[in-house]
Amino acid sequence: MNNGMDSSCRIVRLNSEGGVMFLMLEINFMLSNNKKIATLFTSLLLSLLSINCHAQTPVVSCPATFSDRHTIYHLYHAKLFDGPVCKKVQLKPEFKNDKEIWVLDTRMDPSLVCIYDGTNHYIVLDANGATYCEKTNAPVQAKCM
Repeated sequence: MNNGMDSSCRIVRLNSEGGVMFLMLEINFMLSNNKKIATLFTSLLLSLLSINCHAQTPVVSCPATFSDRHTIYHLYHAKLFDGPVCKKVQLKPEFKNDKEIWVLDTRMDPSLVCIYDGTNHYIVLDANGATYCEKTNAPVQAKCM
């Protein structure tokens, strides 16, 4: 009997040690998964933040000045076209709080035309991907986001 108890105690001890070892492996596995989950969560959070920041930055904006090496011209007006300027499909803005605003459809191919005071030259910017454009008057600025 004494041998039986010893053997059963040993079995219990082996099971206990094995259980402890299994429990330690499980804890390490859980910690490893928690690290993976934390890493995935952090990368997801940073991705969302970068998307949000990207959405608020302008796709294009008109330079405040334009130079032809002789004279510096200042931006005084902007127009928005759907497609190339040569097709003459000018979009009409809404006027809100001293701003001209264009809300764009994803199917549009907008071109922002920057017009400068004192010259016939202008700059055409491809605003593809923009969903919103605005022009302010004081100071004159035009951008698409």
